[in-house]
Amino acid sequence: MTLKCKLSPLYEAVALAVAEFRADKLTAEVAPMTEFVIAIHRPAVEHRIGLSQVTQWAQGTRDGPAGVIKRQRIMSLLNKQP
Repeated sequence: MTLKCKLSPLYEAVALAVAEFRADKLTAEVAPMTEFVIAIHRPAVEHRIGLSQVTQWAQGTRDGPAGVIKRQRIMSLLNKQP
């Protein structure tokens, strides 16, 4: 599956992908050890990040109120059920 997002943080890209996978009943369950490949074009950059790393980051409380809001958004996407 390809997901396009404009200048979104890596963790948000993974959370959006998880929400899309969970909404698709034909897709297998996403597990904590699932690895996602995030490709950024112009310039082309590729990152590999595990779902467990995203979840751990989203459960953190650093970075002040703005950081907490970002983390809550990521957690809500990860917890989104179809």
